Amino acid sequence: MGIVLLYASLSAYFIKIDGWYEALVLPSIALKPKGMAIGWSIAYIVNIAIIARLIYHREYAIIILPLAILGVLNIIWCMVFFRIHSSLASLVLLALACALIFAIFIMTIKRDTISMIIIEPLFAWYVYLTMVNYYILIHN
Repeated sequence: MGIVLLYASLSAYFIKIDGWYEALVLPSIALKPKGMAIGWSIAYIVNIAIIARLIYHREYAIIILPLAILGVLNIIWCMVFFRIHSSLASLVLLALACALIFAIFIMTIKRDTISMIIIEPLFAWYVYLTMVNYYILIHN
């Protein structure tokens, strides 16, 4: 839980809704800031649930490492998107995150079916973010 809270806090530190963000042309599927906060909160809760399950089943704890890497990618994405304002670099980071989550999904298939099911909304969230980011890249 501490790992997730740490990277959630560090990610939030880099989020800055300013004139640059407000001037972006966003897709119709883009959530308002409050909706994004709810989505991220759910994503963090899913991360905590998966890590808790993997710790409970100690033999599957190796999967925690990719989840920690996902947290680092999340921090870097927040920095690149909200502070550096690079839509291309942030799209690459989100694509890497999607690939990593898919790899975690594959790793959990035979090990822990419940973790595999729990990770699906996380994957959907990152795919959604990637689609929004791609739209921002193309239209701005």
